[in-house]
Amino acid sequence: MTGPVRIADLGGARAIILHRPHAVVTALTRQLQAVGLQVVTCWPELPAEALAADFVFFDADMGFDDQFPWDKGAAPMPMIALIGSEAPGRVEWALATGANAQVLKPVGDSGVYSALLIARHG
Repeated sequence: MTGPVRIADLGGARAIILHRPHAVVTALTRQLQAVGLQVVTCWPELPAEALAADFVFFDADMGFDDQFPWDKGAAPMPMIALIGSEAPGRVEWALATGANAQVLKPVGDSGVYSALLIARHG
């Protein structure tokens, strides 16, 4: 068993959402801003500022390897998969990409804060 988890203040952290324009992005942005994160959205490529992000949320349904400027599974920050399809191949791809946590789509009014904490702890 590991030691206690310290719940860090997330205010001011930066999150990138790599997802096509969609209601998922709107709901996710609202939740992230509510806990104090700065949010940048993009699709289909990550901007250069992504390397300085504290978290990257990525579309596990339509994402692809070439979207990430680092080696597969070697992200320099916690990665959170946005999963709508539980197709085994897409879940496997999300894990291989380096997902530390997941949020199921459609994104509602909960689940994002715990995903942030789990991803950061991982």
